[in-house]
Amino acid sequence: MMHTDIGNGRLRLPAKIRQGEIITVHSIVTHPMDTGLFRDASGDPIPPFFIKEMRVDFAGVLVARFEWSTGISKDPVMSFPLKADREGTLLVTWTDNAGAVFRQSAAIAFDAA
Repeated sequence: MMHTDIGNGRLRLPAKIRQGEIITVHSIVTHPMDTGLFRDASGDPIPPFFIKEMRVDFAGVLVARFEWSTGISKDPVMSFPLKADREGTLLVTWTDNAGAVFRQSAAIAFDAA
């Protein structure tokens, strides 16, 4: 089965961030997350194809790592807290069981007001 629309990752952060604040980061990645338990229209099994790891780096430091399985739904959404104790780049990396790697990043900068 050919998947053409995968790996489009998006991050959503609060509009204003204050130093030391614990913010909620929302992330989503486009991926079919096939379990391997279903068949296509021809009756052939659809092989497992899923995001197996999500990694979160902030200002060059690994701050979280999630291991996923076939039990996660299509186009998975993940929200997690992050302490914004410094400015820097937030990088989220998703790796699937076929070896594809998808990345999305956002700058964390403190609100001047």
